Amino acid sequence: MKRNMGGTRRAVLGSLGALPMSLLGVRSEAQSRQLELLSYSLGATPTRVFASKVAEGSAGMIQVSVETTMSMPHQRMSAASALAHYCTLDFANTEPVLGLSTLPMLTADFDEAETLLRIARPYYNRALARHGQILLATEPSRPTALWSNIPIRLISDFKGVPFAYSTPLAARMGGEITFVRLGAQHGSYSDAEVVLSDGYAGNKFAQEFSYFTEIFFAAPLAFLTASREVFDSLTEVQRHVLVAAGRDTELALWKLGKEFLALDQQDIAARGVKVTGEPPADVLAALRTAAEPEIQRWAQAMGADGATILAEYRRAIGRD
Repeated sequence: MKRNMGGTRRAVLGSLGALPMSLLGVRSEAQSRQLELLSYSLGATPTRVFASKVAEGSAGMIQVSVETTMSMPHQRMSAASALAHYCTLDFANTEPVLGLSTLPMLTADFDEAETLLRIARPYYNRALARHGQILLATEPSRPTALWSNIPIRLISDFKGVPFAYSTPLAARMGGEITFVRLGAQHGSYSDAEVVLSDGYAGNKFAQEFSYFTEIFFAAPLAFLTASREVFDSLTEVQRHVLVAAGRDTELALWKLGKEFLALDQQDIAARGVKVTGEPPADVLAALRTAAEPEIQRWAQAMGADGATILAEYRRAIGRD
């Protein structure tokens, strides 16, 4: 029987709005507020979930309207947006810490990505404070994975193989150089036998590739932030509503990310692609070694904070 994966996805998404907030909505005597949330990133789920939780937690006294817009310089975002949703990598040039979640082969699964977030959150908060923003919630993207016309079982499987990335985002994460160090050859997308894919593109890639390998190359973060000026203008109750809505939205989005990872693999397999799962340990080790120069380049850009974050994170996951 054919599985309705699209229906399953919609059911999971629909359940998010029903997740309870820890803060019960209490109608205050303060004047109601209308806050605009500008999304500088594709994807309606995070902003919709957050807006729903704010309305619920404030008993309708705070309404969040959502609009998608073009990106702008980070230092201007707080003035332009009461609330903002954006991909952190877009601003890593001005704040290197915002590129942390995109470093290649640093995390192996969502649990490790959450550990990295816990350690890095104080550094994120300080960086955002320099731009007049408060971090309300984080959203993990689908982990970057490999599509190929050959099974990835040995390190030598990369030798001489045409390699490409699916989007400019994958390229900016250091994807190409990592695989070139293992012997892969840069190629155009049309000629590639191995492609590094960020996001989900099962419909397209299933027609072009025979194998799918989940390597958790990186799971880039998006942030949902509030303007410090706007936040400070709210009442204490209203501020509490935003913070609680952000916390509950973040929990829902990370839960959704883990659930969709399994759904993606089921969907890909249903399309006739061989889902090979995680490659052998020696292949993963070789990928981590090849990715380390990119990680150290980031650490150098960060200075002492970079070394501290990496050391604390690797100690926490037992991979010093």
